[in-house]
Amino acid sequence: QVVLFDPESDIAVLYVPGLNLPALHFAGPAAFGASAVVAGYPLDASFTVRPARIGRPEYASGPDIYDTTRVVRDIYPIRAVVKPGNSGGPLIAPKTGRVYGMVFAAAVAVPKTGYALTASQLSTDIHRGENRTNSASTGACQ
Repeated sequence: QVVLFDPESDIAVLYVPGLNLPALHFAGPAAFGASAVVAGYPLDASFTVRPARIGRPEYASGPDIYDTTRVVRDIYPIRAVVKPGNSGGPLIAPKTGRVYGMVFAAAVAVPKTGYALTASQLSTDIHRGENRTNSASTGACQ
């Protein structure tokens, strides 16, 4: 169940009772050109991992998920095949298994290009929600 929802960053923290798996941990900031892995379920397929290369971090301005306000997000552009179903999945450092960020979009006009929120962008919401167990509203569907 969702225990924290941030519509500006489009981040949800989930509570999964009985999961009994170790938590993923954040990596430090990714170096320009670092190798990474995009993990997820693209196009509702089985679990898939794809190689990625990380670009220079940048601040991207855009609408929140309800298109009611503009927000600035700390992101990595990534060179990778990103498809629907990868959104919300981790961007992983291949040697350590630590998380550089969370994939959230694919570029429409540029092939093999996607975007991930940085670990720094995620950390505030993750820390706010990590010990919660009560449901939080996700707002209206759009």
